[in-house]
Amino acid sequence: MKSTRLTLLSFVLLHFYFGCSPDSEQMELTMKKIIPKGKIIFEDNFQNLNNWHPEGFVEGVTLFEQGTMLLDCSGSEQGGIGCMAFCKQDFPDSICIEFDFYMEEKNGLVLVFCGMKGLNGEDAITELPLRKGMFDEYTGEDALIRSYHVSISRYDDNGVHTGVSNWRRNPGLHLMAQGEDYCKEIRKKYHIVIIKAGPTCQLQVDGKVASGFTDPQTLPDEIPTSGEIGFRAIGKKAIARISNFKIMALK
Repeated sequence: MKSTRLTLLSFVLLHFYFGCSPDSEQMELTMKKIIPKGKIIFEDNFQNLNNWHPEGFVEGVTLFEQGTMLLDCSGSEQGGIGCMAFCKQDFPDSICIEFDFYMEEKNGLVLVFCGMKGLNGEDAITELPLRKGMFDEYTGEDALIRSYHVSISRYDDNGVHTGVSNWRRNPGLHLMAQGEDYCKEIRKKYHIVIIKAGPTCQLQVDGKVASGFTDPQTLPDEIPTSGEIGFRAIGKKAIARISNFKIMALK
């Protein structure tokens, strides 16, 4: 019931933010669990980090052990330089992103980016100017990257949970949806599924739908479609482990 109330709140916010009214079909898409039926198109069991491009606090992107990538941004502050890791492969639209997630402390959060591409179609890693890892470089009004991102284990620097998990569209940090953050418990492994299908995105945690949206497409820029996928850990004690990463086609 609580998750449903949060989803309803997200639609109310979208109504005021975009000046559009959600219909029952949009609501159904948000709440109905999307199950991929296609083949695995990419898989990484983290025997090394050859498939990953670090940015920001690059020293914090390491192998915790064989099979697990560690993002350690200890000592940072939210809004500042993050610990970033982007998969070097360019992915199509209409995909399912799956991985196991483990947060060591509750003084920070993790963002997952999808559909990352330059505003003129450039590769987000190889064809844009070098970035320092500041949040505005990826999400601000003047950012050169188009993407969606969702927050998980969303604690502030002092270890206080911020209440919800947010979906946003970039550049501009435009709020797309809010939902319950099912990754509140630290030192616990969660299985994360993220659906990216054109204007529709959905977050699932341990088999439950946490949040989702269908972009009303009222912003002047085109929506994020294909592109890179990546992670950002940020916060005073933001230490996250990522394992069993794979990408599936939806159909």
